Amino acid sequence: MHTRMQIRNRVNFGKITDLNLLPNLIYVQKKSFDWFLQSEVKDPTKRLNQGLEAVFRESFPIESPNNDMVMEYGHYILGEPKRDPQECKDTDSSFAVPLKAVIRLIIKDTGEIREQVVYMGDLPVMTDHGTFIINGAERVVVSQLHRSPGIFFSYDQARDTFSARVIPYRGSWLEFEMDNKGILVAKIDRKKKFPATLLVKAMGMGTNEEVLRLFYGSSKMKIAGANPKDLKRLIGRRTIADIINMETGEVMLDAGSKINEDNISILREMKVKDVDVIEFPKGKDNPVLINCLEKDGVNDYEDAVKKFHTIMRPGEPSTIENAEAELKRLFFSPKTFDLGIVGRYKINSKFEFNNPKEFAKAEDRVLRKQDIIETVRYLVMLMSEAENYYPDDIDHLGNRRIRSVGELIANQLKLGFSRVERVIKERMTVQEPEQQTPQLLISIKPITAVINEFFGSSQLSQFMDQTNPLAELTHKRRLNALGPGGLSRDRAGFEVRDVHYSHYGRMCPIETPEGPNIGLILSMSSFARVNDYGFIETPYRLVKNGKVQKQVEYLTADKEEYHYMAQSNSTVDEKGEFTSKLISTRHRGDFPFRSPSEIQYMDLAPLQVVSVSTALIPFLEHDDANRALMGSNMQRQAVPLLTEEAPFVGTGMEARAAYDAGVCIVAKKDGVVSKVDATGVWIKEDQSKEIVHYPLIKFKKTNQGTCFNQKPNVSMLHTTTGGKVSKVSKERVELTAPNGEKETHELFHSEEVQYVAVVKEGQDLGIGAPVAGQIIKGEKYGEFGQILQKGTVLANGPSTDAGYLALGRNVLVAFMPWEGYNFEDAILISERIIKDDVFSSIHIEEFEIQARETKLGQEQITRDIPNLSDKAFRDLDESGVIRVGAEVKPGDILVGMVTPKGETDLTPEYKLLHSIFGEKAKEVRDSSLRMPNGFEGTVIDIKRYSRETGDELAAGVEEMVKVYVARKRKLLVGDKMAGRHGNKGVVARVMAQEDMPYMEDGTPVDIVLNPLGVPSRMNLGQIFETQLGFAAKKLGINFETPVFDGATEGDVHEFCKKAGLPENSKFQLYDGRTGEKFINQVFCGYIYMLKLAHLVDDKIHARSTGPYSLVTQQPLGGKAQFGGQRLGEMEVWALEAYGASHTLQELLTIKSDDMLGRARIYEAIVKGIHSIKPGIPESFNVLVQELRGLALDIIIKDSEGLEVDISDYEDEFSKNKKKIKFETIENV
Repeated sequence: MHTRMQIRNRVNFGKITDLNLLPNLIYVQKKSFDWFLQSEVKDPTKRLNQGLEAVFRESFPIESPNNDMVMEYGHYILGEPKRDPQECKDTDSSFAVPLKAVIRLIIKDTGEIREQVVYMGDLPVMTDHGTFIINGAERVVVSQLHRSPGIFFSYDQARDTFSARVIPYRGSWLEFEMDNKGILVAKIDRKKKFPATLLVKAMGMGTNEEVLRLFYGSSKMKIAGANPKDLKRLIGRRTIADIINMETGEVMLDAGSKINEDNISILREMKVKDVDVIEFPKGKDNPVLINCLEKDGVNDYEDAVKKFHTIMRPGEPSTIENAEAELKRLFFSPKTFDLGIVGRYKINSKFEFNNPKEFAKAEDRVLRKQDIIETVRYLVMLMSEAENYYPDDIDHLGNRRIRSVGELIANQLKLGFSRVERVIKERMTVQEPEQQTPQLLISIKPITAVINEFFGSSQLSQFMDQTNPLAELTHKRRLNALGPGGLSRDRAGFEVRDVHYSHYGRMCPIETPEGPNIGLILSMSSFARVNDYGFIETPYRLVKNGKVQKQVEYLTADKEEYHYMAQSNSTVDEKGEFTSKLISTRHRGDFPFRSPSEIQYMDLAPLQVVSVSTALIPFLEHDDANRALMGSNMQRQAVPLLTEEAPFVGTGMEARAAYDAGVCIVAKKDGVVSKVDATGVWIKEDQSKEIVHYPLIKFKKTNQGTCFNQKPNVSMLHTTTGGKVSKVSKERVELTAPNGEKETHELFHSEEVQYVAVVKEGQDLGIGAPVAGQIIKGEKYGEFGQILQKGTVLANGPSTDAGYLALGRNVLVAFMPWEGYNFEDAILISERIIKDDVFSSIHIEEFEIQARETKLGQEQITRDIPNLSDKAFRDLDESGVIRVGAEVKPGDILVGMVTPKGETDLTPEYKLLHSIFGEKAKEVRDSSLRMPNGFEGTVIDIKRYSRETGDELAAGVEEMVKVYVARKRKLLVGDKMAGRHGNKGVVARVMAQEDMPYMEDGTPVDIVLNPLGVPSRMNLGQIFETQLGFAAKKLGINFETPVFDGATEGDVHEFCKKAGLPENSKFQLYDGRTGEKFINQVFCGYIYMLKLAHLVDDKIHARSTGPYSLVTQQPLGGKAQFGGQRLGEMEVWALEAYGASHTLQELLTIKSDDMLGRARIYEAIVKGIHSIKPGIPESFNVLVQELRGLALDIIIKDSEGLEVDISDYEDEFSKNKKKIKFETIENV
């Protein structure tokens, strides 16, 4: 007997795709939070000035208003979390650490220092998977894409003008633009307007000449002794300085004035030798600044500053001190103006100032005079159409940056701390100095309030999409342009949403939602990462002298602008040299051909353009972009199935996606498996020789109600016969059974799966004893989160198969119309799929009940519930909680509970009984937790929490019980299914296996799709996948075809030949019902199908009677409210068109909101009388009351002209209501 595991080999068609350079896919989240918290820094006093540390340093020191004391900050200390993440989920609490800070209060008079460690509240921390647990729910903080701070130049086509904007991280906006009179104006906060030169003069350039010399070059032109030709050239030029008559001191020509013939003759008379004239860029006369100088009306620094102050603060006295202080406050004070590190970096890059590594000082991050001067100069150059001066493109990724978790939390905390500062200053003045300590002065309420508000209700803190591992991973990599400080859906135009050339390799052009958010919610490309300034970078290989180097460089969109980038599929020989003379390159938005010597970089891999989700679509290059978008979005909605199966045709990305999603258990260190069961894996580590236990998560509910379950992926080899170990080598272990039979265990199964013997020669083994354990590799990471060695996957999570992402199942498909059952994207499936649980999935619901302390007494969880039959209690235990394993249907009791009823004044006898028997005599009502409508299943787990046992519960809650009910859902008619290419449809019919079309060898197909769904949608990827899938099935191998670098048509045909299949994959099929051949051959193969989270059970709904709206008395809407069907105005028109007046009247009255009619019709049905008399609908009464609210009295008359009183009508209704006696359960 010989044992060996069945392992499918993998064939990868990729020639250039190297996934080893992929960064960790959730590194964005982790890096940002580590930057914020700096929890790795051992010495808390040596933390860098960033994140939380920066928030503390900016907020402190705080001085008291009368300057007699000051509060300083030392450092902060992080405690340990009270519970682990799983416990937090179970108990509905947050995964957080206590934050404490060392604060000193210094009394200035005495020099006394009072130091305390102050508790600052609980700070939620990130789990290893990049998520937060807030009140028991797992949440993700999505990164925001926003306009980067800095200086931006734009061109308005409608007005044909240029403008500049200084956008700070916080503080006043400064804008420069042309007004209608051709004057360059400066605007502050879009309100105050004044000539731009006034601001320049207020910064110290007092005279017109100084201003002009700042922005323009000049040249001397001769007047004395010049020939007439030269003098003619002088006409129309402008002087750069005032020309003054030396004798009289009179100004002959102002700076910036045009020279004409009269001026020249006067200048010659005055014996002026030469004149300084302005050299305009490109020689064009452009009097923008000169118009400004004429308008600003000041000619020295003091006047300029005062005039500026008058404009900004009209009505206040304009002394020079006030004016200078106002100017400083607006742009030059760190307290009120902050460009941020990014803003300063962008400005320095734009104007080519030197860029120091760190802008640690707040003074570096305010505006400088040089910045404003350069902005005006750049604007003047733009207006003069000078070379190498371009307006900025605001949709370019060099001008949009990412705000990740750390930065978002830090901004929230700044808000909280500014409120804390106000409270501290207030308390400092109110309380006696002797009694003051940091603890008493600091109020932490504002801090906890902003933290709770941010995590609980910010647009960017989202309930994690946990449908499957891919949904989880994509959610963490999402980029959102909405949210506070971002765009709004209604205002975002087409340009912002569009794909931009700078998105290449940074943001996926395909994965974005359909609908109002299209282009505003995006996904990071697979190789992209975020740099320290928040800009997205993508990797390229360096090209030197036409040779491709091994070296990889990450570039931001800004840096990429200046280079020519070769495509990753350009052919290169062994030496790294390009084989062709001209190579297709990318440069800005263009695709020129260039020679190898002009190329500086080359793409790393074709899949660096797309996101992880899109990179999972095989043959993406054959799909239309719109369908690829649907395909990548629908993979995120695939429900984890009962039995996972990796796709026959993948892209090679499946392993990395599953690995980085964090749903699998991965070995931390090298070792050997020593024990495996359903609850965990035990590894004996090589170095420490210790046995480490990795527990598995079993059947837990995810956020979306799907099932999270882990199954072991490693094994041990066991003997089936027992006996003596006869030989142990590196290759195999041999045993001799008691009956003399030989048993051999091979130790090498594949590169990934190898074993090592755990027995010695001569050892006696019993039946089932372990012979060998699997060799395990531990994971190793680089400094940027890139994987140096992948750890062995010890256990598969949901939707993973042997460590590969497996969202669906491979099924045999035929593309043919079948009796109209697959008309318009409907899907026909075989009964085998249901019988064999191919697309069955487990869904788990959580039901919770809390026993509270009420005014009338405490609610009790009990089995003792009044007025119920014994049948209702059959599955409850003695304390009133359902047992695990019970089958439950709608209306069944899960937890019995009674609530005290309101008591009327008790009689003395009752009081006596009460005092003798205690609670017994009290009246209670049944408030048990029951199974809601539309749910059924099996109870799989119960969790009980009680104050008595020391559990922490919310205020007022004495006891809490959670019941988990699981349900196996098979595929049903009405369920939505989809492939990976945007080919979606609804199951229309389940056919008996014997009636399905079958192949010549008798194999019935599993699923029949409509061929008409392919040509018009242009998603031919599914055709190639189906064809290659059949070859994979026949050859017993799995294919990997990376995007834009995968199998060609030739490769597909070649493997079809190897598998003995026709090249076109067309087969003769037979009708399962008659056994006759179909006329034409049919295209068949294996396609990977997913079952999506839109299940018919969650949507199907019917109502006969149910709840009504309080005001209009019309039935409610929606399944959750057990509502009715809406009969809207269009439906009314349809009935009117048929003249069905009685039907229409019935629908609009007694079947809707005619209360009296409803009661009457019930009576009539019960008594068997056929009479329908519609009355006045309640909505008519509502209308009357609305009109009365407008002081219009409405009188209603009947057909005889008599007035009808509505109030009487209501009384008649209540009379009728009394006549019909509704029997309540208690009276029965």
